Amino acid sequence: MFVVLSGRGYRVHILAASDYLTDTSHRVALHALGGMSMDERPLYSDARFIRDGPFSRPYRLASISLGILSAVFLIIIIGLGVQVNKVNDSHSTLSLNSSKISSQLAQLKSEHKSLTESKKVLENQHQEDAKRIKSLQSDLNTQTRLKNDLQTQNRALQEEKRKLKSQLTNMEDNCGQCLPNWVLMNSTCYFFAVSDTLPRKSWSAGRLECTKKEADLLVINSKEEQEFITDTLKALRYNLPFSYRNGFWMGLKDEHTEGVWKWLNGTIMTEGYWMDGEPNDDMGIEDCAAVYPTINPMQSWNDVPCSHPLKWICEKEIMKPS
Repeated sequence: MFVVLSGRGYRVHILAASDYLTDTSHRVALHALGGMSMDERPLYSDARFIRDGPFSRPYRLASISLGILSAVFLIIIIGLGVQVNKVNDSHSTLSLNSSKISSQLAQLKSEHKSLTESKKVLENQHQEDAKRIKSLQSDLNTQTRLKNDLQTQNRALQEEKRKLKSQLTNMEDNCGQCLPNWVLMNSTCYFFAVSDTLPRKSWSAGRLECTKKEADLLVINSKEEQEFITDTLKALRYNLPFSYRNGFWMGLKDEHTEGVWKWLNGTIMTEGYWMDGEPNDDMGIEDCAAVYPTINPMQSWNDVPCSHPLKWICEKEIMKPS
């Protein structure tokens, strides 16, 4: 309702809001006002409106609170909008970065695949290179062995050449001192029965051939003479693999006392040049000694059955002029 204070006497007109808004109430209000003098008309400057209903103090506080809440909600909504915009911007940035990362990842995968294939190619090439290196190393080892063998053979040939020259010198120097086909060393002539026209004979038969030449079977008196015999056999190209058949009888036997070897001149053998494990008197019948053209001249003797057919070596002293 509206309370109107009019005049100095504060005449109070109370109008209901609903009546005031109707035409009849409007006319009544105008009539009431019209019947008033100027002094009696309401002084609106001094008017006081007493609001009732929704415009009372509690409702005003509620309205203020709602306004504040609305402002707060508005601020919150604005803040959320800003945050949403920021999130959207971040999402766009992340999406862009994700696209870049995906592109980079795809590129890295492609590069990884290419590197993997290159690695396989390099591994295969490495394996092939390793095989070639191994093959080359094997060839190098083979060539090194061949080189060493050739060097060894060359040294052996040089030594043989030297000995052949020495033997040739001896043969040339024996001219007029030894019989034809005999070899001279110091003051002794030697005959080597290496010719294929001379059949192998027993020890006794071989000695008989020597006596026919006014000589006897070989008697070795020194290491120098032992080396000379084996070197001469090699110089005469009688360098065959070891076999009973390839030996040469010499004047050494132990037929009277086993293990006591005596030369034909009656002296006891004190320094022998036996092969490893010899003499062994195999089957108790090996009583004669033979020399063989072995690689090591210091290990070239063997005991053989006296009846075994072998070649022989004769020797005789040079006849000194009286």
